Amino acid sequence: MVYKSDVVENLLRYYHSLPTSPESTFCDYKIDIDMALPKLKEHSIPLHDALVGVFVNNVPIQEQADIDGVSRMQIHRRLYDGLHLMTMIMNGEF
Repeated sequence: MVYKSDVVENLLRYYHSLPTSPESTFCDYKIDIDMALPKLKEHSIPLHDALVGVFVNNVPIQEQADIDGVSRMQIHRRLYDGLHLMTMIMNGEF
């Protein structure tokens, strides 16, 4: 499967509900995400933490910015870059 950034974002937003879905495809998605997140963390901890904080744990962007000690705009950049890199990892391009 070829992933797009918007699909990866939605999968991360619903990460906790993926394993409870009765459809096996969602379990496959979770496996792909579980394999990609550690690779993302190896490459960039700030990108990983921003994606997990905002999309998986539903931390508001301002709170994530305060946690990371950066501006809201920097968190937006990290989310964009993190989604791009995560998508590349999940597609086997990185």
